[in-house]
Amino acid sequence: MTTMTQPATELTTSEINLASIDTFSRPDLPALFRKLRQEAPVSWHQHPDSGKNGFWAVVCYDDIVAVSRDTATFSNRHGVQVLFEGDMPHAGEGSMIEMDPPEHTRFRRLVGPTFSSMSVAKLQDQIRSRVIEILDGLEGKDEIDFVRDFATPLPLGVFYDLMGVPAADQRRMLELADRTFFSADPRFGGDQHGIGEAGREIQAYGRWLAEQRIKEPKDDVMSSLAAATIDGQRLTPADLGAFFGLLGAAGADTTRASLSYGLRALSDFPEQKTAWLQDLEGQAAGAVEEIVRWASPTMHMRRTATRDTQIAGQAIAAGDKVAVWYASGNFDESKFDQPYRFDIGRKPNPHMAFGMAGPHFCLGAHLAKLEIRIAYTELLRRYPEIEATGPVDRLRSNFINGPFSLPARLGPRKS
Repeated sequence: MTTMTQPATELTTSEINLASIDTFSRPDLPALFRKLRQEAPVSWHQHPDSGKNGFWAVVCYDDIVAVSRDTATFSNRHGVQVLFEGDMPHAGEGSMIEMDPPEHTRFRRLVGPTFSSMSVAKLQDQIRSRVIEILDGLEGKDEIDFVRDFATPLPLGVFYDLMGVPAADQRRMLELADRTFFSADPRFGGDQHGIGEAGREIQAYGRWLAEQRIKEPKDDVMSSLAAATIDGQRLTPADLGAFFGLLGAAGADTTRASLSYGLRALSDFPEQKTAWLQDLEGQAAGAVEEIVRWASPTMHMRRTATRDTQIAGQAIAAGDKVAVWYASGNFDESKFDQPYRFDIGRKPNPHMAFGMAGPHFCLGAHLAKLEIRIAYTELLRRYPEIEATGPVDRLRSNFINGPFSLPARLGPRKS
């Protein structure tokens, strides 16, 4: 059975800086998190890439859980990225992700039913049809860019159809969403502060779309939001723009990243792909959970301390930024047996790729898992020999583990 060697680094804990985006281009990144878990489970990081104020990095599984569940002490109100300072504009500004209970609960109730497991299950045929359409478009090709040709168009189409974004506008929305997460990457401008312009444009589009749905409702999420009320009051244009900014920016990234890193993992651990091929449907649920653990698409979430407190014995001052690192917790040796082994049969698999159970658990988790399951069962059914032929070209970010490209060979189509 293939196992990744135990990650190692020559850096000392004082040399590891999670606030610097360049840290996330290092090949020894898993080892950096491992060293911090072992020697500095709560540590201070500061760099201009993460704003003028530094943050506390929380890297151990149990500490991440404790911070995530204590919404009274660790608030979302000041932003969920370590970069955010003060009133820096961004796509999710003013949305429910930047609210704490009970306000957050009232807003989440509006869209929660749409993304429930029962509601999402009704999309199976729609998702499968889109996967087959994408695969049909690859007919006759051998070498592909897996990110561009498969992992991007699937969640893009499914999510924006669900939101009610016209097909002609979907590519633009994805470009804006990418800029909100990857503006520090030269391919998206190279200046992370450019997220403000993209965020404003996404919210403006959401307000426009809501206005169209008020005039002419359709069977989509924006129509439901435009007609919704909280305490008898309709949502304001600002509320609707914020809702769209949050959902529109985040909608496709988890699935795109998971699909891409999943193929790289299946290529690096071929016995796992062989095991899955022996029972495509039966192994799918476990494989999907392991794929999202391995990919850890959202690497961190930031909170802000509302009072003087402690985490694992480390004093935290009121107003300090605190980042919980899911990308570390998902490989914590105290919770996962051989965490650097990709194992589609892993049980238990209490990963935190969608956050932790509670008020801020990822709204789109059920949709993302369904998309990944259908995408891979149909892909492997048609192209069982598909493999990645190079590394994932990763976008420059310390927030989203975003893939830009991944070369792959389809192999012969199975009749």
